[in-house]
Amino acid sequence: MNKRIVIMGECMVELFQLVETVYHKAFAGDVFNTAVYLKRCCELPVQVQFFTAVGTDLISDKLVRAVEREQVDTRLIFRTKTARPGLYMINTDAFGERSFVYWRDTSAAKQMMQLALQQQAEQQISGTDMFFFSGISLAILAKPDREALYQMITRLKAAGSQIIFDPNYRAALWENDSEAQQALTRAYQLTDIALPGLEDHKKLFGASNTEQVVAHLTELGVAEIIVKNGENPICGYYQGQTFSVAAHPVKKVIDTTAAGDAFNGGYLAARLGGSLPQHAVKFAARLAGFVVEHTGAIVSKDNFSGFWARHRPSQFQK
Repeated sequence: MNKRIVIMGECMVELFQLVETVYHKAFAGDVFNTAVYLKRCCELPVQVQFFTAVGTDLISDKLVRAVEREQVDTRLIFRTKTARPGLYMINTDAFGERSFVYWRDTSAAKQMMQLALQQQAEQQISGTDMFFFSGISLAILAKPDREALYQMITRLKAAGSQIIFDPNYRAALWENDSEAQQALTRAYQLTDIALPGLEDHKKLFGASNTEQVVAHLTELGVAEIIVKNGENPICGYYQGQTFSVAAHPVKKVIDTTAAGDAFNGGYLAARLGGSLPQHAVKFAARLAGFVVEHTGAIVSKDNFSGFWARHRPSQFQK
């Protein structure tokens, strides 16, 4: 029987600067990027469902079609007449440094829990093998909707679904650090597989190394932990043992926008295919290294096909 994973969060319109007055339009967002790379990297049949909300406008139609082109299930994409997708613009200066400008205050994705409750979507979500969400997924929700999400996740976990969480901390999305600390801590207490970055825990919890992140999360009851740390080795924890895997060396970094998202997708694809965490990390690190050598959050299918011809999760099981 095919495995199924539900991935919840926001997909936005991405405008990437090609030259001074020309921008390329695409669709991206932390969890959507993860959904795309997960689906592309599964060696076994896996149903990936994207859970979000969009508008009823033309750009929302195009967003949904973009999701469908990636063979990601869209039955959990809900429509609202009162909002549209958020948007962000990437600008690059003469030295290659990137800056971001966001328009997401009225993003339709903020309504995803309200719409899901109205349409009794939990019945569709129940029975999923995995449920993945991020700190951004939490941050954009109103507090009552966030509470409803916690309650739904509690029920999913009790019914046997694995809960996966990446804190992906963005200070601008939270009222203050205290609110973020409380929300992420509660999420971790429901989590089976945690995929944090060290930088998030440095900023929010005062961690100075990956070992401290592992200690913090094991105290909260997380059973499987993978701590990303940029160019430095990835620290893992599984079945009571810690391990370390070197990050994949990159010849030339072009765009780090989706490095962590690609890593998450590659890791979960490998785990769904039966790889042990240590082997899944090796594949995920290789994928992330490939993605940052390209422009934009999601590498074109043509470019990705070259990577896929050479690298599969099963090849890293040693």
